[in-house]
Amino acid sequence: MKNPKVVCPECRSSLIWKDGIRYTRCGEVQRYICRSCGLRFSKSAAQLKVKLHIRSQVVKGTQTCNNLSHNIIARFNSAPKETSNDLPFLESENVAAHEGTVVGQDLNRLRHYSSTRQVRVSRLGMKNLAEVESRIEKRAAGATVASADIKGKIVEFMWKLKREGYAEATISDYAYTLETLTKRGADLYNTDNVKDVIARQETWSSARKSQAVKAYTAFLKIQGLKWNVPRYKPIQKLPFIPTEEEIDQVIAGCSPQMATFLQLLKDTAARCGEAFALKWTDVDLVNNSLRITPEKSSNPRMFKISNKLASMLANLPKKSITVFGYKSKFYLRKAFTKQRKRIAHKLGNPRILQIHFHTLRHWKATMEYHKTKDIIYVMQLLGHKNIKNTLIYTQLIDVKNDDYVCKVAKNLTEATQLIEAGFEYVTEMEGFKLFRKRK
Repeated sequence: MKNPKVVCPECRSSLIWKDGIRYTRCGEVQRYICRSCGLRFSKSAAQLKVKLHIRSQVVKGTQTCNNLSHNIIARFNSAPKETSNDLPFLESENVAAHEGTVVGQDLNRLRHYSSTRQVRVSRLGMKNLAEVESRIEKRAAGATVASADIKGKIVEFMWKLKREGYAEATISDYAYTLETLTKRGADLYNTDNVKDVIARQETWSSARKSQAVKAYTAFLKIQGLKWNVPRYKPIQKLPFIPTEEEIDQVIAGCSPQMATFLQLLKDTAARCGEAFALKWTDVDLVNNSLRITPEKSSNPRMFKISNKLASMLANLPKKSITVFGYKSKFYLRKAFTKQRKRIAHKLGNPRILQIHFHTLRHWKATMEYHKTKDIIYVMQLLGHKNIKNTLIYTQLIDVKNDDYVCKVAKNLTEATQLIEAGFEYVTEMEGFKLFRKRK
């Protein structure tokens, strides 16, 4: 677990995690690992002073390891003050290379060394303590520089994407993907190594690997480099379409603000980002209408909203320019996931766990197509510019709802009113015109 009270003695980072317990003659010693530079160490950074003091004596003198031990023993023995047993040497090693480790001893144990005893680190085959510490320090410093260089390149990459006009969500996703690749051992300047790392991710789907390839390709393009792009094609799947009853159950079980957000998605088929960016100036509660500002290069839309949604919007507090007061889409999704899980458990319906924000867009488009059989209308409803993106909704489900409302028009005025209400003309019998509309 993360321990914010401990600071790395090498890079001064507070990203410190506990790394087990080491058992010494003095008792248990807590080990830590720095997630920034990869240094392992014991106790607090304050003990670094003891290590630096001893190391300075090693550098100054030309004595052998035996003389070094003898001098240190004599210096500590001359002090009348007893040294605490709970202060072992600051032990450190680099995560990247597990060949060597500094064998830690408490200060009191130095008094029991004989003047002819040598400090040995068997796994490295070294006899000089100063040489061991020097090698470990160089490895840790090299890891720190490399890590800082990669982080700096990713930040520079994000800024260049910002200048190129990429969306904030795209920039964030690309940066997260590159950071994940580096954490899993990828060298961003070695294209073959990146290919190997992506190929080894057995838990990643083809879509996830394709996204990683896309992010890395964008990174190389910014750096002025190229590579042979591996072929990962996402497998297309038909989206999950819940029943209207299940959607209404989720809306009824959520908080007022979340319920309003979901009702907006259900009525308008807007994307999550489009609904989240909705401003009060875009809402007209007098005429029950609202404007959708598009994202992903879609077309802007104007919607006539239901009285239910208008009432829910009117009851929301107007504390900001935007309608919904969540700090970001991350916290919006987090709140929805928590409420959805509670509702699914309460109703005993695991299908509810498959409902996401975009599911309501799929549901609305599917229902509208099966009502109207007009793919162009659905395309305009969703704001698509390419009809290929809309054709998927023609094959999702077969709505077996053949219940209709039938109306009779006796004159031209009544026929006009029925057509305006969405009724379609069927036939004429005994001088009357028959209209119908699906329930």
